[in-house]
Order: sequence, then structure tokens, then C-alpha cells
Amino acid sequence: MSLAQALSTYITLNILIVTGYFSLLLYPILTGFAGKTIRAKSLLSLHYTVLTILFLIITLHPFFPNQEIFKPAAKVWSAQSIKTFSTDYTALDKGGYLSLPGFMGNNSIDADKIKLVWIILGSLLLFLGTGKILYDLYRLFIIKKESYLIKRHGTISIFANDQIKAPFSYWAPGQANIIIPTELLGKKAYYKITLFHEFEHHRHGDTKWVYIVWFLRLICIINPCIHLWNRLISEVQEFACDEVLVGRKKIDSEAYAHCLAEAAKSALYQRHVPVCATGLTFMIERQLLKRRIEKMCIKNPLQFKWQVNFMFMILIMTLMTAIAFASNGVVQDRRITEAQALNMAERARSNTNFPIVVNDLVLRQLNSYIGTPEGREFMKNSLQRMESYRKGIEAKLEQYGVPEEFLAIPIIESGYQNLEQTTNKQWGAGIWMFIESTARNFGLKVDGAVDERLDVDLLTDAAMRYLSANKLRFNDWQLSVQAYNMGESKLQEAINKTGSRDVWALIRAGYENDEDYYAKFMAAILIMKNPSSVE
Repeated sequence: MSLAQALSTYITLNILIVTGYFSLLLYPILTGFAGKTIRAKSLLSLHYTVLTILFLIITLHPFFPNQEIFKPAAKVWSAQSIKTFSTDYTALDKGGYLSLPGFMGNNSIDADKIKLVWIILGSLLLFLGTGKILYDLYRLFIIKKESYLIKRHGTISIFANDQIKAPFSYWAPGQANIIIPTELLGKKAYYKITLFHEFEHHRHGDTKWVYIVWFLRLICIINPCIHLWNRLISEVQEFACDEVLVGRKKIDSEAYAHCLAEAAKSALYQRHVPVCATGLTFMIERQLLKRRIEKMCIKNPLQFKWQVNFMFMILIMTLMTAIAFASNGVVQDRRITEAQALNMAERARSNTNFPIVVNDLVLRQLNSYIGTPEGREFMKNSLQRMESYRKGIEAKLEQYGVPEEFLAIPIIESGYQNLEQTTNKQWGAGIWMFIESTARNFGLKVDGAVDERLDVDLLTDAAMRYLSANKLRFNDWQLSVQAYNMGESKLQEAINKTGSRDVWALIRAGYENDEDYYAKFMAAILIMKNPSSVE
């Protein structure tokens, strides 16, 4: 997974946590306006279902289509800028450069350094979190070791301990335990209520879900909503257990309220509360105790049917999936991989006999044009300007039998800008960038009064004749383009010295005028035939 995809997935995870928390926080409030309520057990199931949906979406998120529904907040480039491309560009298995928006414009940071910091922080959090869980499990092991078994009920074991003040439950691989204070054994009514309560935590799966929520709190530690959600789930867990017990005819709600109050007093002296355990009175805040007791004693209004909760679950799942799709491109990797380049070439080869090649040189230039902010902007503007000239040039291409791919030459020569001659006579003019001598050789007038290179139609006709002449001489359109840049005589000399007519072999042997000219030409063809690559 690339850095961009990892960042997008992590950001999406945090957005989904915020969505899930507020949805489940507001749902009971909104239903209350209808004069009805939701069973705590049903609400707890909704929490666990939404968490399951969240994990499923995040697991599949890297495989979602990488589409830019919104403008990316951050981008990964192959270089900091086009000026530093030659030194910045490295193999694509490196991180590239992450561009982040700032008050003074975009800030570019070496993505490998970010990845290193992220790995270090992630490893540290994982180490500390795992250490905390292992420490708690060790403490629970010691507590269990110092306890004595009262009885087993199915897969659940009940222990009594002289040291603890508040009862609790926990799950560990291969075991599900309930630990109660020894003094509770002498209070038959309270003992019965406590056991029923802790059994419900195991039945609801609370003792297992606590690990999952703890893991989310660990990896999204700076997200306040996951900590608030953890608290909300803990509250609903208690309400769900209370609801089931009070609903049983054998347990009196008033006796249960007294039991809860007495246990809360004892829990004040509980020194250590394991993060991987649930308990009758681990949450002993006054307001929460008051709400729990009120719910036991007050008759609930009409409750919604299960179909309403099911529709809410479908709505949340749809919303979270839509958010995941929309946020998949929140961090975009602008670099072009070899696989992407080959796909571009596959599309470019349709309806043409001109050789479309992807190699390391072409891939490098693709990343220069697409993988840098300036290169992408240049190419995007060039393609837009090309449309103004396209119809006239295509007519000339057809007239002279020149491949349509040669529309890409003015892209790399001038960016389809009709440029005047500079003071440097080695530079050309017009969209095809003819130097003065070449222009005169092909019948164009260039003097102090007139420069026909700026007449696009005349210059395009001359360019077609020049390229056609090169084709007649070298019997190869690829060599025709190379001769267009380095001159016919120099190209013939390179062929004589190397004994090769392969344009790529000549380039790798060092025979070229402008460095990587033909690779740029090939990259421009690929982009021209895949215009969405620079959008």
C-alpha cells in the first residue's frame, strides 16, 4: 500500500468514527421526539453492527476506485518541482514528496521521512498499547490465581477474591471469567443480581468488543470521537444489562437499584480498573448511576419495532460507504507507475501503427510531466491550447500521410505557444520551434521585417515536409522525429558509428541533441491520448 493510500485510509477511518459516533449518539435523541424509545439491548447491537461495518469498509477501502470526487487535500509527487526533478526523482518504490496545504502555500515534505515517523509512532503506540493490555491480563491472571473457584456455568467460570472491591468480567483466549468480592457471598440477593449482570456482559459479547474498541482508541488516539464513543458504548452496555435483568420477573427493580448503589460505594476503593474488563460499577459517575436507577424504576414509553432499527442500520451503512468512496482520494499519488503507464500505452495503441513504447526513460518523463505540480500544469495547459490548432494540423497530417501522433511534437517544443524568436539564434520560433536555417530551407521567409514561422499554417506545412523528408531518408518515422531534433547529418553519423537504426539504442548510446527528447515525445503522446491523466 502506498503512502497516499495509507493516509487516505487512515483519514477515512477517522471520518467514519466521527460519523458512527454522532449517528448513534443522535439516534436515540431523535427517536425520543416521536414519543418512543429504543431498547438498550437493540441500541447496543446497533453499536456493534456499525463497528463491524466500519471495519469491513476500512478493510476494503484500499480496493475502492481511486477517483477524485473532491479536490485532494494532499498530493504525493515524484519531485518537489520540475526544477528539482533530476535530483529528486528516484525509483517509484520510494515515497516521493508529500505536498500539504499551508498558510503560505503548499509545503513539500519527503514522504519517506513521514513514513518513517509514522512507523515509529505507530510502533510506539502499538508497543505501549500491547504492553498495557498484557499488563492488565497479567494483573487479571494474578487476581485469578489469588481467587478461588466457586462454580462453572457452561464456559463461564466464577471466582471470588478477598482483595477486589467491585465485581467484573473479562475474556481471554480460551476463558471467560467473572470475579466477585468475597464479601458479596454473604449477601445472597446482591450476589444473585451481580452474577446475572456479569453473565449478560459475556452473553452480549461486551468482554470481547472491549479489545476492539481499545484497538481503535489506540490507533486513532488523537481523535476525540473514538474516546467519546468508547464511553457511550460502555454506558449502553450497562443499560442493556440493567434492562435485561429488570425485565426478568425474578429480580425486583428496587432491589437491583439498591445493589447498584451499594456496589458503587465499594467501587470507589477499587485501585486498578483493567481496560480489558467490564463490570457492574466500573462507571460510577453520579449522573450515570442516577440515570441507570431512573431507567429501572420508570416505565418506558412505546418502543420502536425492529424494522426501524434495521432501516437505520442500512442508512448508516450507506452513508459510511459513500463517505469511504468520496474520501478515498483525499490524498492522491500523482506519480505514474509502470503498470499505469502500460495501461496508458494500451489505450494509445488503438487505431495506430506508430510504435508506442513504455520503458524507464519514458516512465521518467511521464513522472516529470504528470508527477510534478509544474509539469502537470504545463501539460494540462498545452493540451487546452492544442485544441485551437488541432483541426488545421490534423488536415496537414492527413495531407502528407504523417502519423497523428506527431501532434505531440509542438507540445514538447513550445507547449503549443506561438513563440517569437529569442536573442539566442540556436532557439526556434513558432509552435514547431523551427530555427532560422531550417525555416529558410523549407521556403519560409525569416528576416528583420517578416518571420513566417509565426504563421501557424505555413510553419505546420513546412514541418510536415521536413518530417516527411526525414522519413524518406531514414525510412522510419521514429528516426524522422529524432532527426527533427538533432539534425539529419548528426543522426546519420550516429547510425554509421553504432551500426544501429533503433532509436532507443542510439539514445542510450548518447546520440541525441536535447536530452530525453524522444522520451519526452513518447510521454507527450501517452498523455495526449490519455488526457484524463492530467485532470
